[in-house]
Amino acid sequence: MLFLHHSPVSVSSQKVRMALAEKGLEWTDCIVDLLTGEHCQPAFRHLNEWAEVPVLMHGDMTLVDSWLICEYLDDVVPQTPLMPATPHDRYLARHWNLWIEREVHEATGMLTYAVMGQPLLAQLDAQRIAVLLDAIPDVRVRAWRATVLEKGLDAPGLADAVLKIRRFVQRMESMLDGPHGWLAGNAFSLADVAALPYLMRAEHLGLGSLMTFEDHPLVRSWYLRMQSRPSMQPSLVRYFDADTQALMMRLVVDAQPKLEALVRATA
Repeated sequence: MLFLHHSPVSVSSQKVRMALAEKGLEWTDCIVDLLTGEHCQPAFRHLNEWAEVPVLMHGDMTLVDSWLICEYLDDVVPQTPLMPATPHDRYLARHWNLWIEREVHEATGMLTYAVMGQPLLAQLDAQRIAVLLDAIPDVRVRAWRATVLEKGLDAPGLADAVLKIRRFVQRMESMLDGPHGWLAGNAFSLADVAALPYLMRAEHLGLGSLMTFEDHPLVRSWYLRMQSRPSMQPSLVRYFDADTQALMMRLVVDAQPKLEALVRATA
């Protein structure tokens, strides 16, 4: 039995859910409410001291870190392998994930927090917000979240975050080998699984202009092929009901003027 402690909106959780679905595995949902800081509470930190989702429970194993979980699943369920066959392409897959973690992950988190988190958390009183911030174990994350909560889309660092997403899309365009290419070799792999949630999040946040068909045809071809995979429904689509989608749309529409200004500033 697989128990997945995760959040529907977490890009790292989406990565693991897609790997599970690609493997044809079923899991039991243990939803963690990131907005209320459930991941920072002692009960969850007993599972993961870094207060990060996802956490996968498999028998007596407690697995953390989305990429390591994905590689673990590939090892224990070797049918339909998700890691490339050659050492060179396996290196490429791991390098893609490492690059995304270093260059894109925090940028995506900052933009998500500014567009969707800050407007909702701003309704709380100052004491409750202070409690939520103090519970974050990573001092650096605590600092940028405090700044974004205070300044919203005017927070310093958001222009750089948009620039990193722009560079991510440009890097993908330069690395994809033709309109039917993949990120690590000539077949779908965990490299593609690692990248998809970040590209989806950028578009869902209203940053689709960073990846137009005209400027990034290979990325768009890849994106359409990824969205057509059968694993999309069980791993991503089913977690967003009509009410959630409507709320997300309202927040994104409200953020558009400032997001467009950030995009223009990084062109």
